[in-house]
Amino acid sequence: MTSKAKEHKPHGKSSKTAAPIQVGSFVELTAALNQAPELAGFQFEVPMDGVVSLQKDDITLIFFEDRAWQDAASVSVFLSKANDSGLCFICTGTDEDLENLPAALESANFRSLALPCRIRQLVIDVQNFHRLQSMVLRSERTNKNVKETNEHVKYVLRVSRELNGVRDSKKLLSLILQKAREITNADAGSIYTVDWNDQRESDSKIIFKVTQNESVFQELEEFVIPVSEHSMVGSAVIYQKAINIPDLYHLDEDPNKNPYHAKHDKTFDLRTGYQCRSMLTIPMYDISYRVIGVIQLINRKRPNTKNLKGIKDFTEYVLPFDDTDVEYAEIVAQQAGIALENAMLTLEKEQLFEGFVHAAVTAIEQRDPTTSGHSHRVAKLTVGLAEIINKIDNGRFKDIRFDKKQLKEIEYASLLHDFGKLGVREQVLIKAKKLYPWELDLLLERFEHIRSRFEIEYLREYIGFLSGKTTIAPGFGPETFRAHYENRINELEDFLQFILKSNEPTVLEQGGFERLKDIANMSFKDGRQRTRPFLNYRELEALSVSRGSLTREEFAEIQSHVVHTYEFLRKIPWGRSFPNVPQIAAKHHEKLDGTGYPGGSHDEEIPVQTRMMTIADIFDALTASDRPYKKAVPVPRAIEIIEMEVKAGKVDSDLFKVFVESQVYQAVIDKNQQAS
Repeated sequence: MTSKAKEHKPHGKSSKTAAPIQVGSFVELTAALNQAPELAGFQFEVPMDGVVSLQKDDITLIFFEDRAWQDAASVSVFLSKANDSGLCFICTGTDEDLENLPAALESANFRSLALPCRIRQLVIDVQNFHRLQSMVLRSERTNKNVKETNEHVKYVLRVSRELNGVRDSKKLLSLILQKAREITNADAGSIYTVDWNDQRESDSKIIFKVTQNESVFQELEEFVIPVSEHSMVGSAVIYQKAINIPDLYHLDEDPNKNPYHAKHDKTFDLRTGYQCRSMLTIPMYDISYRVIGVIQLINRKRPNTKNLKGIKDFTEYVLPFDDTDVEYAEIVAQQAGIALENAMLTLEKEQLFEGFVHAAVTAIEQRDPTTSGHSHRVAKLTVGLAEIINKIDNGRFKDIRFDKKQLKEIEYASLLHDFGKLGVREQVLIKAKKLYPWELDLLLERFEHIRSRFEIEYLREYIGFLSGKTTIAPGFGPETFRAHYENRINELEDFLQFILKSNEPTVLEQGGFERLKDIANMSFKDGRQRTRPFLNYRELEALSVSRGSLTREEFAEIQSHVVHTYEFLRKIPWGRSFPNVPQIAAKHHEKLDGTGYPGGSHDEEIPVQTRMMTIADIFDALTASDRPYKKAVPVPRAIEIIEMEVKAGKVDSDLFKVFVESQVYQAVIDKNQQAS
């Protein structure tokens, strides 16, 4: 193997290009190690392709690109020096690459650095690698506690990975406290988070979150204290440094004479008999190095000490936290701060998703108030059915299980299944009758106009008769004009009543289309003597709808909402947690026999999550009492209607059976429906 000449580039002089926010490749890692201002104290070299080194204070950190550490020949020369405590070897690569780290490297205590990572995280990792290796070297040189220190180093590295794998903030806080206590052998401790008020920092507050105590059971509720020097936690936040009190019982009664104005409230001690003696308070920082929380550790115990019970235990078995404890605890706190920020970001993302989804549902319901509550009921039914499926341990569904994320995915898809209605004209969405309100108004005005024309024609004929300009057949009197006028008015009123009846979204009576067509073929002359029909083409088409209130074109527009749903939802970055939301939501009108819309998907093409939603959607559409254009169908009748769809091969029979037998629908129907 031939090695390349070493390169040396002083920090801050090699390039004026601003460092990236995130490191994604070994090339970017090399640049970041060379240019990061926080690493200016390290000597930077490139001894060979795929290898970079940083040297400081007798410690050399050697970083390997994945292709370098995967090549046995390339790393063999370094393996021969693996026992040199002044060297720290770091293999880089993706999480997947690092899972396949060769056994020879693992046994040689090579460490790993997963890419991509943020610059701030990289700097912290480098600093921690150096600090940990310095501890190893220092321990070896003094020939004391070598094994213990190495175990602590490995422990801290394991802690880092473990903390970064937890996204539930409550679980994470408990885990952080547990690990900090273990590394320092602390008997008890608490964790606080800091809620900063950026507009008025004086209103910022510290929130007590978690407590642990090996010797005394205590269950404390969350409470708030101000960010001030009146507490050790507040002082740690303000001064942004660890505060180590060897023995709280040796503090002066006058807080002004103690470090950081420390004082000890013995109320808890007197109530429980548990003495808080040694205390270590350490701030946690986020990625921008702002204090995000505080770890407070109490009573470092001698090795092999279990619980602290009697007063004698607190004087004999409790030790002050030493410099090594502080150093290890600070490393854990650094990793914990970033892990906590990641967890909080995850929570913010989840809250953002929740807010977006519910805002979208609100937007849908504002455009279509007639279906208010429908999306939430469908979501409740679908998730409820999925949870029941989770409990079935035999038959077709025995191997189907939906985890927490998949249940949330089903909920989001169900809530947003009608999201595409935002792409449908509002007038079509809320159309309660066959004619739009303004169309009916125009029609009524027209018939009123026809009525007026008939009256004018009658009066003209009658006046003509009286003036001798109009003659009538012998035997007929002026009442003939009146009778003819009244017949025409009665016929017109009869036409209008039939039209109003036909305008309702019910089934058009037999012969209704022909009669509507006859009316449409009739005409009258307006004030300008123009011939105009009783019904125009658009009105005839709408009134001739055989069932419901929508014309063929309007129904097609309503059907298009599922296409809009898919197109809208697929543009949202759902990430790895909820990748199937668009697909699940967009197929809720598909049928197993291929007769559904929009794509005519068949059995195997429709996900089981969608099949559950289809049953929920049909059931709620039938039983909902908030539809102005139809009455709610009683639950037994709704079940019968869906059963007909099942027998026709359109709806999943097994899921429908579970739906009926579990009576999951009881959660969404009102008392009147339950009684019917």
